[in-house]
Amino acid sequence: MPGCPERVERAFAHQAPDRTPLFEIFQAYHPIYWDICGRTVATDQALCWDAMAEGISWEELTEADAKAFFQLHKFFEVDIVHTPGGRRYDFERPIKLGDKLWRLHGLDYTLNERTRLIELANPGQTLADSQKVSETDLRKRIESWDGTFAEQPDEIWEVFRRVKAMAAAEGLDWYYMGEVGAGTGVAFYPPFQLMWLVSEPELLRAWLEMVKAPAFHYTRQLVAEGCRIIAMGGDVSCDKGPFLSPAHYHEFILPVIQEHIDLIHSQGALAVYTSDGNLWPIKQDFFFNSGTDGYMEVDKAAGMTFERLIAEGIADKVCILGNIDARHTLCLGTPAEVKAEVRRCLELGQQTPGGHILHASHSVHEDVRVENYYAAVAAYREYFGLAPLPWQPPGLG
Repeated sequence: MPGCPERVERAFAHQAPDRTPLFEIFQAYHPIYWDICGRTVATDQALCWDAMAEGISWEELTEADAKAFFQLHKFFEVDIVHTPGGRRYDFERPIKLGDKLWRLHGLDYTLNERTRLIELANPGQTLADSQKVSETDLRKRIESWDGTFAEQPDEIWEVFRRVKAMAAAEGLDWYYMGEVGAGTGVAFYPPFQLMWLVSEPELLRAWLEMVKAPAFHYTRQLVAEGCRIIAMGGDVSCDKGPFLSPAHYHEFILPVIQEHIDLIHSQGALAVYTSDGNLWPIKQDFFFNSGTDGYMEVDKAAGMTFERLIAEGIADKVCILGNIDARHTLCLGTPAEVKAEVRRCLELGQQTPGGHILHASHSVHEDVRVENYYAAVAAYREYFGLAPLPWQPPGLG
């Protein structure tokens, strides 16, 4: 049956399950929702922004989000569900300016006809993350931090709670995965913060302490809400390797990762380390010294191939959540090419002691073709002798 806890637990324990567990992260408003859930305020971003501008209630949005999220995951018969987010009661509402045009926070937004997502009308107004943070302001925050932090309002959990209730009502025992970072996603550090690694190491350590406090608190909340897996860590590498030296990773990042994983384990949950990019230069710390149970965002295009993960002994120790190529194959390949890659991925997964969960190398994001994700699930179901999905795009066979 889908949503089988034993299947997931055996994969993480490196014991062969009845079949490879299935997991996926679906980007909000992706067209994959439409044939299953229809075009609603929960599945079509333009409809959502229009509705918010017109005064739709928090309650109506929350129920629509939960219903669509539940329907999609039930349809694909996943075993693991990535925890949905939620809105505050006082969420910001856009102002409708015209057909497919809105204003939010003083900036104009329009609909991208290709992705069906809303984006800045003037892309030049987009600032890189590294330009959004003032070094002076961040330094002041660190120096004045008194150890306190603002908690998230309780209503942000409501979508997740509604999804759990819907699943329980239909006898679906999903494994839920929450996600939280604790300042270790080095790829998002502004340049001055990378310089702190060398010039002001104590300031960087103080910043990490400031970020850890709410992150660790949120981790406890996620587990308390029902998440049995916590995805953590964050991007530390690009295609060419880590954004910092292996020595700096070992000195500054690894201790926080180890502390976070220890916390997750103390709460009775499993830890999954997430990072895109080429991780081979920090292989020992990332995979072995961290204590992680799983590795997600397996970036095949950056050289993190399943074959090498097996050859290097990583797949014997760490559960691999991947690795269907979400940069090339799922975006640019044909359904036949997707099916071939999925079958190869499953065959390689069978070479490990059960430690494999089928998942895209990142997510079903805006460039992933709908027919290609259906092809991936069709290949999975064919491999294990399962009945076809009740509906799929024409031509998949």
